[in-house]
Amino acid sequence: MERVTTKEAAKLLNMDVVTLQFLMRQERLPIGYAIKKDGKSRYHYIIYRSMLDAFIQSRGKC
Repeated sequence: MERVTTKEAAKLLNMDVVTLQFLMRQERLPIGYAIKKDGKSRYHYIIYRSMLDAFIQSRGKC
């Protein structure tokens, strides 16, 4: 599966990168996963192109 950076996804969604990361950590943005390994303080963001495209398309229908 093709992956997208947080910067690119934020631009496509017309939002700030920090907002995108916050929403992913809260599981409120279904475009991929925010992963925090045990004992670590930083998150790793995995965003899939197909999930991002589907989310953008569903937002347009509202």
